[in-house]
Amino acid sequence: MKKKFFILPVLSTVLLAPAFLAHQVSAEEAQASPEPATTELTNQPAAEEASAAQPTAPAASAEEKPADSQNAAAPAGPAATEAAAAPAQSENLPEATILHTNDVHGRIVEEKGVIGDAKLATVIKEERAKNPKVLVVDAGDAFQGLPISNSSKGEERAKILNEIGYDAMAVGNHEFDFGLDEAKKYKEILKFPLLSSNTYANNARVFQASTIVDKDPAVEGDEFVVIGVTTPETATKTHPKNIQGVTFTDPITEVNRVIDEIEARAAAEGKNYKNYVVLAHLGVDTTTPTEWRGSTLAEALSKNPKLKGKRVTVIDGHSHTVESTTYGDNVTYNQTGSYLHNIGKVTFKANQLLGNPQQIPAETAKKVAPDPVVADMVSKIKARYDADNAKVIVANSPVELNGDRENVRVRETNLGNVVADALYDYGQTGFANKTDLAVTNGGGLRETIAKDKPITKGNVIAVLPFGNTISQIKVTGQNIADMFAKSLGSILQEKDGKPVLDENGQPLLEPSGGYLQISGAKVYYDTTLPANQRVLHIEIKNKETGVYEPLDPNKTYYLTTNDFLAAGGDGYTMLGGPREEGPSMDVAFADYLAKADLTAYAVINPNSRAISILSTKDTDGDGYTDIEEIKQGTDPANAASYPAGAKAADPAKQVVPLVNTPKQTKQVPVHVAKTFTKDPAAKELPQTGSESAVALSLVGMVLGFFGLAGIKKSHKED
Repeated sequence: MKKKFFILPVLSTVLLAPAFLAHQVSAEEAQASPEPATTELTNQPAAEEASAAQPTAPAASAEEKPADSQNAAAPAGPAATEAAAAPAQSENLPEATILHTNDVHGRIVEEKGVIGDAKLATVIKEERAKNPKVLVVDAGDAFQGLPISNSSKGEERAKILNEIGYDAMAVGNHEFDFGLDEAKKYKEILKFPLLSSNTYANNARVFQASTIVDKDPAVEGDEFVVIGVTTPETATKTHPKNIQGVTFTDPITEVNRVIDEIEARAAAEGKNYKNYVVLAHLGVDTTTPTEWRGSTLAEALSKNPKLKGKRVTVIDGHSHTVESTTYGDNVTYNQTGSYLHNIGKVTFKANQLLGNPQQIPAETAKKVAPDPVVADMVSKIKARYDADNAKVIVANSPVELNGDRENVRVRETNLGNVVADALYDYGQTGFANKTDLAVTNGGGLRETIAKDKPITKGNVIAVLPFGNTISQIKVTGQNIADMFAKSLGSILQEKDGKPVLDENGQPLLEPSGGYLQISGAKVYYDTTLPANQRVLHIEIKNKETGVYEPLDPNKTYYLTTNDFLAAGGDGYTMLGGPREEGPSMDVAFADYLAKADLTAYAVINPNSRAISILSTKDTDGDGYTDIEEIKQGTDPANAASYPAGAKAADPAKQVVPLVNTPKQTKQVPVHVAKTFTKDPAAKELPQTGSESAVALSLVGMVLGFFGLAGIKKSHKED
């Protein structure tokens, strides 16, 4: 056999190898980085509250022990559907009406867009006049939220709810904001059951799991079995000290467990309950684990065989969303939004399993006359509150300090800066060690301060209603890096399948109560990157020189924050440990407002501390990204300024930066502030699967065929 017949096949094999290798690598990459699954929820209006009949029989003992953490019904996605044109039928089901509220957060006074308790009472009274059997319930977070309600720790509002005549209420996470003892005290004040099936302490339920409301004992089948359930997020969405020793078990598991118990008891007593109402303080936030969402619970209940042929209504709260929908052939879901913007109403026709969930909006409710008894109660509460909070701190605010939920929980705001600056300012003299940086959670800022109006004590408390104290803890640079990574790790907002962008054209985060407002630090981040890669660079202000310096992961820093975050609240588990404490945050905030130049806070979203920036952006076109230059201390807007030791690039030969994609983005640990310096003369190797690799592979394949032909010919010659 001739030598040429050996050379050609060998050469062709070498050239064929990249093609197969490229295919293999591409397949591995595809498997390693699947696209995340997303679910979209449909939001529509909802309705609120109703009736006052006393429970007759608790469905579960307060001494029951928690069930296993395994779900009785596997959670399913919230594939909600509209009520069918021909609703599912069941015999001997009377007409029914449920009025409900959720996440009122102390809105006892009527305001623009807020119904207020006096008119809420009237709406419920008018509905009862039409149908005395109306069920009136609340899905939690009723007492805390505004200073006027907080001034009595919610106890005065509890008395109002008694006067209105609620039938049952779920325990929300904010029912714990004044401490566990106060949450238990609500049980004593309220004349109706406070329900939570999944809240345990010392292996026993803290609250009643369920109740049975029978509006007319003479009528069979009109009873309402009402079950309460509380979000397990309570573990991080109230102060840790308020829930010491308290655990929150899996919602679906616990609700199904209570249903099993009730159905077993009913069978033993020869009863058949046909109306189940679950008061769920769970919500549908995309930041909430899927298995803990109210929509997931509703879907699971629609598949529970023990509820087949029964009406099931899920009244939800927690996410502050307006949501009206149905699941399967027997589950109706409703949520009113928040702050008494709506009263929820669900109506059922005779023998129909699916109800009609809807809302009674503030625009409709404002047309009714306020209930005189409740109006008098509200008036007396307001008079006491106004007298205490009328003190003027700033005669006239030159700026609006924006505390809107959809703003302060997603990005830097001027209100967040002022509050964080107040903490930082106090931290320079209030503790044994001067503060290096200060942060506060956006979820703790609850009101906007208006422009061209006085700032009063009441305004300050409205911004900071939780009574948190200032705390300082010792942290490492690594702790700080991890803290900001969590703050900026929320999923992204979408509308109509497209990302919602901020003023800089960057994707905007979903609202999160844990988003941090900052003082004494600069955090550069890119929301186009995966969550664990978004933090690009962190700088800490030198408190002596005022110069911002790169974060040192191994250095010790002193962080001032509120006692909630200092104890690890909102999931900041990297914080915690011994701490010094100062006064309440509202006192320090008021003191700072009185002396601060508020005109310096005129820009609502300044992007000066939490700085949204595209990691591939090269403003001056010098071949070095803006973030590279920021890290090196050079001017990203000046082509004559570039990293030390680097060679200036020829502007005429500038290469357009590559678009940042997951495959092209190198993962760098959050805590490492690495600096990458490009060598303009260096050439990049072709990517696997690039055009050059494909061309090379084709040449190899052609030569390979010739080689194979040569081998065959040589065999014949031999």
